[in-house]
Amino acid sequence: MSDTVNVRWVYPPNWDGNPPDKGGWRKATIQMTGISDGTGESEVVKLDISELRAVSGAAPYRTTIERLEWDVAGIDNIHLQWDRNPKETIVVLSGRGKRDYRPEGGLVDPGATGDATGDILLTSNSVAPGGSYNILMTVRLKD
Repeated sequence: MSDTVNVRWVYPPNWDGNPPDKGGWRKATIQMTGISDGTGESEVVKLDISELRAVSGAAPYRTTIERLEWDVAGIDNIHLQWDRNPKETIVVLSGRGKRDYRPEGGLVDPGATGDATGDILLTSNSVAPGGSYNILMTVRLKD
């Protein structure tokens, strides 16, 4: 058995993974879900920013997290990181909650162009069989 995980695009709606020919988006929202067999996940890419296009049409080199909503059960915590060199912790989530980071400018990826990928990674720590998470994340794309 293995963990059952999914990433669903909320915005852009019904996105098929292919960037548009022109332009792009200012923001993206994804829903990440998982039910574990007890093995958990380690630095799994949940948001591959190379698949996205910012409003200019260019691939973003970093993101800013504007909002997070989460429900984590049977897992000590979920560790979100930016894929940088070294990895950069975004936030550690446990229990239930929601945060709007927009008033303080968002959680800004400190990386620069060429400093690894800037993708968003997820690690689940101390996972019980049947442990689960449901995370809704809105990011602003920076190019």
